Amino acid sequence: MYFDPEEYGKRLRELRMAKGMTQAELADTLNISLDHIRKMERGLRTCSIDLLVELAVFFDVSTDYLLTGKISDRAAEREKILTVIAELSELAKSL
Repeated sequence: MYFDPEEYGKRLRELRMAKGMTQAELADTLNISLDHIRKMERGLRTCSIDLLVELAVFFDVSTDYLLTGKISDRAAEREKILTVIAELSELAKSL
């Protein structure tokens, strides 16, 4: 199976928490019910294509990542760049 609702929910939760948002804040931001967010994060409910795209834009990830966990080349490159920046920042602090 390509799509696992529970894994989708975990990714959604991780992204929300990385932004420091509560479920209620995310629900308000997306103009959806808190219950909908809760059920999506538990893997009990999915979302419309429109909401999927809105989530991807909001969290700056691809829809592929949200649905399957696969990181696109662009996202992988961005992650590498951010890692190098963090490493260089730590190195600069030690000088």
